[in-house]
Amino acid sequence: MDLLKNPFHILGATTRDNRHRIMELAEECSLLTDADECMEAQSILTNPRRRISAEVAWLPGINQILTNGFLNLLERSAELRMELFHKLITFMENVNETGYEQSLFGNEKLIPLSRANLFAAGLSRVHDHLPDDIGQWSGYIYRSSPPTTVQWILEIAKAFDGIEMKELCITINEERRESGFPEITNLSIIEDELQNRRHYYQQVINLALKDLSIWELAKAVTIGIKTATSNGEKHGPILIDDLVIWYENHIQGSIENVELKINIHIEDIRSRAVAKQTDSNLGFIINELIRTVKEWNVLAQPIQVSKKSRGERHNASFEMVGRFNDLAAALFFEYRKPDFSRKILNTLKDIFSEVPEIVEQIVEILRELETQIGLVIAIESFENIKAQVEQLKEASDAKQSDYTLTPMVNQLIQSVKSWDTATQPVEANSGVAFTVREVALHLCNKHRKIDFAIQITNALIGVFNANSVGVEVVTRLTEDKAALVAMKNFENINTQVEQLKEASDAKQSDYTLSPMVNQLIQSVKSWNTTAQTVDANNGVAFTVRNIALHLWNEHQKLDFAIQITNALIGVFKGVYGMDEVNNRLKEDIMTLYAMNIQRRRTIEPPQKRGGTGCLLQIVIFAILALIAAFSQGC
Repeated sequence: MDLLKNPFHILGATTRDNRHRIMELAEECSLLTDADECMEAQSILTNPRRRISAEVAWLPGINQILTNGFLNLLERSAELRMELFHKLITFMENVNETGYEQSLFGNEKLIPLSRANLFAAGLSRVHDHLPDDIGQWSGYIYRSSPPTTVQWILEIAKAFDGIEMKELCITINEERRESGFPEITNLSIIEDELQNRRHYYQQVINLALKDLSIWELAKAVTIGIKTATSNGEKHGPILIDDLVIWYENHIQGSIENVELKINIHIEDIRSRAVAKQTDSNLGFIINELIRTVKEWNVLAQPIQVSKKSRGERHNASFEMVGRFNDLAAALFFEYRKPDFSRKILNTLKDIFSEVPEIVEQIVEILRELETQIGLVIAIESFENIKAQVEQLKEASDAKQSDYTLTPMVNQLIQSVKSWDTATQPVEANSGVAFTVREVALHLCNKHRKIDFAIQITNALIGVFNANSVGVEVVTRLTEDKAALVAMKNFENINTQVEQLKEASDAKQSDYTLSPMVNQLIQSVKSWNTTAQTVDANNGVAFTVRNIALHLWNEHQKLDFAIQITNALIGVFKGVYGMDEVNNRLKEDIMTLYAMNIQRRRTIEPPQKRGGTGCLLQIVIFAILALIAAFSQGC
C-alpha cells in the first residue's frame, strides 16, 4: 500500500482521530471524490482489525505537520518530486554523519517502519531517474558511496531490518489510546502485516530496477549486495536477499545465453587446437572466450556475493571453473599449449576474486599445472640432452675432427647450463648429471679428448651441487675433474718429454734444448702431488726421470740431467707412496754429481801432482758425494 493510497491520506485523517471524526471526514470526502473509495477508507480505519494494515503502511510516530510536509512533496509534480529525492539523500547523509536521525524539517526521530515507508514512496516516484543515476555514477572516477538508487534501496532494506515489533506495537498503541481504538495485544497480527509490507517493498524495489538494462541492473544489484554485506563478509538485510532472488530469476534467460556463447567458444577452441591452427588464431578465440566469461561473471556476481554472505556455495561458478579447468588441461596435455593454459586459469583467478573458495581451487590447479609443465619441459630437455650425448659419442667414435666435435660439445654444455635444477627432483638431476658424465669419460677414455672431457665436467660441476644431486654425485664429478686435470697435465709432460727426446736425438744444440728443459721443469713443479693418486705421481716421476737418464746416457747432457733430477726430487720428496722413486732419484743425483766432478777433472789440463795432491783429490770427491747425499735427505 502506497502512502498516497493509504486510507489515512484519502480521508485526510490522522492516527489520533477518533471514530466520530473519521466518519465526518469520510462524509466530507465523499462529496468531493469517489464516495465508494471514501466509504472503504472509513471502513478500514474504523475496524480495529482492518485498521492495522493502514497503520503499518502509514507514518506512525510522526506528528501531523511533518506528515503533511512529506505528503505534499509526494503529491507535487515530477520536477518537484526530485526535491524529495535530494532531501531524502540529505536526510540519509545527516544520519550517517551525526549518528542520529535528523528529519527533513527538524529534529525528530523516525521509527524504522516510517522511514521505510517514506523511502519506498519516494523511490516509487523517481524510478524514471534511476537509469541516468546509475549511468552517471559509473562515469565517476572517484566514488565514495553507492549511486543514489542503490542508497535508497539500502535505506529501505536497512529500515525494514531495524523494525522491532514491540517498539512498533507501543507506538501504534499510543496513537490508538488517543483515538479511542482498542490496543493491539497479539504481536502476531503485526507480524503478518509486516510480511505484507515486505512484499510491498519488494515490488517497489523491483519496479524501480526493472527498466534498467541488463548490465546496469547487474551493476546496481552488485553494488547493493556488496555494500549491504561488506563484500559478502556478513549477512545482509532480508530485502537484499529478496532482491537477489528476484534478480536471479529476472536474468535467467540472459545468463543462459551467455553460457551458450561460452560453450560455443570452448568447442571452437578445441576444434582449432585439433586442426593445429596458429597460436594467433587460437589466441583470438581464447580472448573472445575470456571476454564472454567476464560478461557471465558480471551477471553472476550478485548471486556469488549473496551466497558468500550466507556461507553457501555458488554451484554455477564452480561448474564454470570446472569447464575452464578441463579446457586448460586439454590445451596443455593434448595440444602442448601451456601459455594458453596459464592465461585461462590466471584470468579465471582474477574474474572470480569474489569467491575465495574458487580462487583457492584455481591457485591449486595452477600449482599442479606448473608442476606438470615443469615435468614435461624436464622430460623434453632430458631427451634433448640424451640425443646430444648420443650424437657426440657417435661423432667421436667415427673419428670426427675436433673442428666437428667442438660445436657439439658447446651445444651440450649450453643445454646442461639451461637445466633448471631448482624445479626438478634429485632423481632427474642425477640422471642428467650421470648421462653427460658418461660422454665426458667416453671422450677421455676412448679417444683421449681430455680437453672436451674437462670442459663438460666443469659445466656439470657448475650446474649441480649437493642439494640438487646429492653428495655422492658431486664427489664423483670432483674426482673426475681432478683425474682429468692430472691426465691433461701428465699428457702435457709426456708430450714435452717426447719433444725433448726427439730434439736431443736430432743432435739439437744446447741453445735449443735449454728452453725445452726449463719448460719441462716448470711443468713438473706445477704438478699437484696432493691431488693425484700414487700411480699418477709415480708415472710422472718415472717418465721425467727417464728423459733425464736419456739425456745423460745417450747424449752426455749432464747439466740438463742434473737440473731435471733436482726438480723431481724437489717435487716428490716425502710424497706418500713414492719411496722407491725417491731412492732412485737420490742414487741418480749422487751418480750425476760424481760424474760431473769426474768430467771436470777429465777436462782440466794435466798438472804435476804429488801423492798428497792425489789423496786430497780423492778426499774432496768423497766429501762432495757425502754432501750431495746429505742434502737429499740421506
